[in-house]
Amino acid sequence: MESLALIVSLMIGNILFSGPFALFLTLPRIRAISTGIPFLIFRRLAMGTSALTGIFLSVIFLFNDLQLIVKALSLLCIGTHLWAADREYGKFISSRLRRNG
Repeated sequence: MESLALIVSLMIGNILFSGPFALFLTLPRIRAISTGIPFLIFRRLAMGTSALTGIFLSVIFLFNDLQLIVKALSLLCIGTHLWAADREYGKFISSRLRRNG
């Protein structure tokens, strides 16, 4: 039973921290550290891996019969990953809605 609790706590920890980690990788200071191609590839791979695991686990939590707080955390995780992807690629929000569009 302790190993099951450990696995569930790791899954919930992943949906809690994968979104802020992806947002951290898209900060302007982090992007300005190095403009080289290897750093860009590493940053996008780390962000993609974080998004893949976070969104996958969030969808699993959303469609199962769990408490409302876990579903709210799952929606928050999906939202932060979409925000991070928009900051990185800029294709989710229309240019008319942007302040500097």
